[in-house]
Amino acid sequence: MSHTCSAAFVRCMDFRLTPAVEDFFRTHELSEDADVISLAGAAKGLADGKGSFLESQIDLSKRLHEIKKVILVNHTDCGAYGGHAAFASSEEEQVKHVSDLHTAKEQIQSSHPELEVELWLAYIEENGNVHIEEVA
Repeated sequence: MSHTCSAAFVRCMDFRLTPAVEDFFRTHELSEDADVISLAGAAKGLADGKGSFLESQIDLSKRLHEIKKVILVNHTDCGAYGGHAAFASSEEEQVKHVSDLHTAKEQIQSSHPELEVELWLAYIEENGNVHIEEVA
């Protein structure tokens, strides 16, 4: 292949994330250096053991564009998780997303131990503002 990129960026399809994702791409110099994989729930499918579609997309990104990294971004108030209402508290919601992100990372690295995997959580605030924070 004559064209490569450094990363596959996995995000939820939720339109509310788009401005924050665009800003993330600018500040992390990914605008012309990442494959974007958008699907409901982002890392949820991998965490639930139903991630064959996402796995195939990451495999293709690696094979076709020689990525070195996968960036996984989940978000609060995600419809695939049932939104805020599915959780007793915002803390419980955050814990679930962080847990799923870590599980997805393990799944990716079991198939591709050579890939770096970054975990991020986007917080959708009641006023519609979105900020994205790295997950440890």
